[in-house]
Amino acid sequence: MMSKKPKHLTASEEDLMEIFWEAKAPLTSVEILNISAGRSWNGNYIHMMLRSLLKKGMIEVCGSIQYGTQYARQFIPVVTKEQYAAKLVLSKGIKGNAIAAVTVAMVNETSETGNEGLIEQLEEIIESLKSKETKET
Repeated sequence: MMSKKPKHLTASEEDLMEIFWEAKAPLTSVEILNISAGRSWNGNYIHMMLRSLLKKGMIEVCGSIQYGTQYARQFIPVVTKEQYAAKLVLSKGIKGNAIAAVTVAMVNETSETGNEGLIEQLEEIIESLKSKETKET
């Protein structure tokens, strides 16, 4: 899980994290290079970003796979896209007591009709928080 202080990512690091979040599977630098063929990234740049994301606690090594005579490390994200987004919002000075207002604003921004599923999820979260609070007192 991410630390309390948010780790700000560069635009390229955010793009790389998007690749991880969309892949939903461990990736090697070779696979990332293949996936990102439309970008101007080269192998050295990908390795530099991977080191940075490791240092920031956004990804971790989860294994290795053999490519020819060499081995490549596999990486997975440690932080979900939602967790990262939450840390970014909080880093903008939004206080804990404004979370409800931010949630309402985000729902309104989606402007989707039929938010029944979202409402059910929010109700489940509220009930879970109430249960947790009751157990702690």
